[in-house]
Amino acid sequence: MKILLVNVDSKFNLAIRRMYNYFKEDHEVVMKDLKLDGYPDRKKVIVDAAGFDKVYSSNIFEINQYRFEIVGCSNIEYGGIGSINPSLKLPIEIEQTEPFYYPEEDISYGFLTRGCIRNCFFCKVPKYEGKLKVYNSLESIIKHHKVKFLDNNILAYDKHMEVFQYLINRNIRCEFNQGLDFRLINEDNAKLLSELNYMGEYIFAFDDPKYQPLLEKQLKIIKKYIPKDWKVKFYIYQNKDMDIGLLINRVEWCRKNKCLPYVMRDINCWDSEERNFYIDYAAYCNQPSFFKSIDFETFLNKRHKNQERIRESLKIYNSNSIFECAI
Repeated sequence: MKILLVNVDSKFNLAIRRMYNYFKEDHEVVMKDLKLDGYPDRKKVIVDAAGFDKVYSSNIFEINQYRFEIVGCSNIEYGGIGSINPSLKLPIEIEQTEPFYYPEEDISYGFLTRGCIRNCFFCKVPKYEGKLKVYNSLESIIKHHKVKFLDNNILAYDKHMEVFQYLINRNIRCEFNQGLDFRLINEDNAKLLSELNYMGEYIFAFDDPKYQPLLEKQLKIIKKYIPKDWKVKFYIYQNKDMDIGLLINRVEWCRKNKCLPYVMRDINCWDSEERNFYIDYAAYCNQPSFFKSIDFETFLNKRHKNQERIRESLKIYNSNSIFECAI
């Protein structure tokens, strides 16, 4: 049988990589990476699957499900938390198969745990993965000197301190790229986090403004052990029904504390009257070189020649912020 495996998103896809290793012994298998970026208003990608007996596709980002079409084969199975069938699970024999890596790849990927103890209103993980549970071992995941863990809440794992110590003892380059739960930070785990051979920034989330008082307290612990400016980053979730002023305040709170923001826009922001502002503001906040060196107004003047577009974004910014820029 000839099988086509389609990784829809631009991220490493564990399911696709496991399926490749599982099927390749007995079937002719081809992997295709579409590398869709999760933004709307992009041209639809057509995948020609003529000549294949079976197609499996997987995507994390829901918006990408509508940005591609598989033609030439009627035997298609869609999976992934962003797909039309988000509850679909891999068979246990594929789940237990090690993922395929190209020879030039030098980073391992994996989950030590699945699920989460939280129930964030915008997140699908609790619905489709349930409560936090052990999923895999360090030895099974780590195949390179670098590793990116995909756990949704590693600090909620009761053995996270053992995980950190294992990585420290072996000097493994690592990253927990789904973010760390600041509510679970304490003196002990913050100290071990600081001793990790860490890639990039330590990422937390500041999704709900009501947590700012607690975050102020927890950041003192984080900064005690990770004092370097801009070494801490906060994911900042925003949808069109949330107050723009609270978005700006969270971003400026990050600046005040020498932390990087990363604005995570809900897809409904593209349907809002403030669409252009969200595009401009996220472009500013999510590029550290600009965020650290210039204000929003200067960025807009570098980004656009259209003065009306600049005035539009500045007006929204100024009407929702105490951090006013000139118009």
